[in-house]
Amino acid sequence: MSTSLVTYPALKAGGHSDEVAIANLGGGRLTRKDLTWVKIPLGGVTRWSWTHGGNEFSEKEITGVVVVATQEEFNLWPYKVSRAGSQPYLRSLDGIVGYRVGDDSGELDTSVIEAAKNPDGTYAWEKIPYTRWVDRVPPLAKPSRVIGVLRAGDTRPVFIQISPTSLNPIRGLLNSLDVPHYRAVVEFGLEKKAGKTADYSLVTCRYVGTVDQETGDAARVLNGQLTPVVTGSIAHVTVSDSVPF
Repeated sequence: MSTSLVTYPALKAGGHSDEVAIANLGGGRLTRKDLTWVKIPLGGVTRWSWTHGGNEFSEKEITGVVVVATQEEFNLWPYKVSRAGSQPYLRSLDGIVGYRVGDDSGELDTSVIEAAKNPDGTYAWEKIPYTRWVDRVPPLAKPSRVIGVLRAGDTRPVFIQISPTSLNPIRGLLNSLDVPHYRAVVEFGLEKKAGKTADYSLVTCRYVGTVDQETGDAARVLNGQLTPVVTGSIAHVTVSDSVPF
């Protein structure tokens, strides 16, 4: 694969990308809602659209340094059809141990959930029926991960919540990199796919270059600051912990 060395002035000495994300909050704690999120569009749309600083953006691709790439996490939502303002009932950061993070169990049968409870109050994730296929019914617990991309002309990254249908391309890309993800420049696009009931948008990704060691070191600092912010908490969920997708 042919790749090129790409420069990112905002990550050089004197460029403040590693500070700007937390500098303007007056000492307040940075939360997910303070970040710029880009939704995977519905219906097979193949352009990214988002808002930042009151400005509207629409791009065919999002290309930049992958400053954040969280591990996959799993959320068990209380309703089969998403509802505005709803929060996960259970969460697992590794697919092995689950934590109760919400109060509303919604349509879930809590008796089968409590049957998988460990003595320490956590849950044996794989023993919960909602986390696996049962009698051809797909699991209600959905995996996801977050990718943060700093574009060449930006001072703050944009964040994409990767849905289950797009996890395989992202996993394949990250496993194939010969540099840490925070030194990799990746192009993220969208491809229209036909689903059983409706078209959907699949995230595509292509490794296009690397940044130098100095730039990568600055990106690594930014990764350390932002990864805890976008990684799901195992404490009870609050409004600030979720992004309304």
